[in-house]
Amino acid sequence: MMAIIFDGKSFAKEKEVKLIEEIKRLSEKGIKPKLVSILIGDNPASILYINLKKKAAERIGCALEVVYFPQDTSMIRIIEVINEMNTNQSVHGIMVQLPLPRNFSKEDRDEIINAIAKEKDVDGLREDSSFLTPTVKAVLEVIKEATLYLPFQPEAHANGLSSSGRDRPLDEKVVIIGAKGFEGKKIFKVLKEMGYEVEGVDRKTPYRSYLALPAQSYAVDGGAPSRGDFTGQAKNADILISATGSPGIIGKDEVKEGAVVIDVGSPKGDVKTEEIMKKASFISPVPGGLGPVTISCLLENLVEAARR
Repeated sequence: MMAIIFDGKSFAKEKEVKLIEEIKRLSEKGIKPKLVSILIGDNPASILYINLKKKAAERIGCALEVVYFPQDTSMIRIIEVINEMNTNQSVHGIMVQLPLPRNFSKEDRDEIINAIAKEKDVDGLREDSSFLTPTVKAVLEVIKEATLYLPFQPEAHANGLSSSGRDRPLDEKVVIIGAKGFEGKKIFKVLKEMGYEVEGVDRKTPYRSYLALPAQSYAVDGGAPSRGDFTGQAKNADILISATGSPGIIGKDEVKEGAVVIDVGSPKGDVKTEEIMKKASFISPVPGGLGPVTISCLLENLVEAARR
């Protein structure tokens, strides 16, 4: 049996239809949702992503303004512009396109992110943001769809239901490859809080594996990472999420029979989609899977910010 391939474009279009109706209602009140996207440097992938967001925003009737800074722009100038946008009542959302150029440190990145007012942080990157990160929202949307294809276990159903409203038990084991990365740790945190059994594997040295249950989490250090380090964990996953940014790291040897596989890799996929087609039950691939849904979730946050 071949896996079901998640069509993120079609799913996103369905979300856009609902957003268009919400934007019409806001328009009647004289409100047009506006997002300011800050681009630093000329990373081709970043430019591509911003253009995709701009097209999606235009389709549903939102405004998206790109504020461009050369790579050598000072932190002072960038923060100054963000502060101006924070106080601009016509701007409802502000985001910075990541990754930043190499001359910006992690501390610089965090300072820029935290300069954005939390009520305008529609990308959900601040720790105290008013919004859930679009990537995390997209992963939850995909899981909600994908778990319809997982085996139903009556005993787990009797113990409790998920918050998805689909009468789905929370007994699926989730494994996240790259769970200590920028996106991975956010996905890990939210799924843990929802009550999933989540095991995370960090591919960076030193190798770390940690298990999160509803009431606990712990860490175990081991040797340097290799494909063999996480194959065992990955093959135990009912839901396998890969967010390493390492193209082709997930193949048939890392996938459990009948598993749901969600590729969060960018710009190229972590998962060898063709190779796992006959093993997985449901695949969200790259491209065409999570990406379009993430953009629609970003715009969903923007509309919510404008509504507030």
